[in-house]
Amino acid sequence: MTNRAMIVIFILMLGSLGYAQKRGSQELGGGISFWSQTDKDTSETSLNLDGIWGYYVTPDFIFEFEPRLSLHFAESKFDLTGLAIVGLAKRLMDLSNLDQNTGSQWARKYERSTAGIFGSVSGGLWAERSNNIHDERIYIGPALGAGVSTRSMLGSLTVLRVKFQYLYLMPTPPVHENPWSMFTISVGFSVISKL
Repeated sequence: MTNRAMIVIFILMLGSLGYAQKRGSQELGGGISFWSQTDKDTSETSLNLDGIWGYYVTPDFIFEFEPRLSLHFAESKFDLTGLAIVGLAKRLMDLSNLDQNTGSQWARKYERSTAGIFGSVSGGLWAERSNNIHDERIYIGPALGAGVSTRSMLGSLTVLRVKFQYLYLMPTPPVHENPWSMFTISVGFSVISKL
């Protein structure tokens, strides 16, 4: 079953190479969020760092690498969690306002308002420290994800990204005895770093 799935993916990607307009382009971006709260004598601070690196196999297929790191400080406690996933995104719908058959590559590269809807599947690893202050180890487990995202061009090389993603995280005792899941919504910017 796995071999058949890999053959089908390979044939789809091979067939799409014939009309590649942005083959080899790379996208680089990320985001940061910070919050801090104080209640009487206690304070909590959280810092989240998100990154994205994408490689366009064709305009319709993108390999993506998305690392995420979260730091949480509360009194004498420090929590560190991370997630790194690698996936393949496929354009489900091209909402470009240029005619696909007559628009040149140059015109599409500098188009001011274009949007595409992508579906993605991904896999990777999550990492988390134990709640036990005497345990300094970082525990790692596998993660699977599926999502839907939009990409809109802002100017010639800047991309606005919105992604809705469901993540299924598998357990690694003693940090997590049972699997759990997350639903994430991320909004960020990226730049076409290589044309």
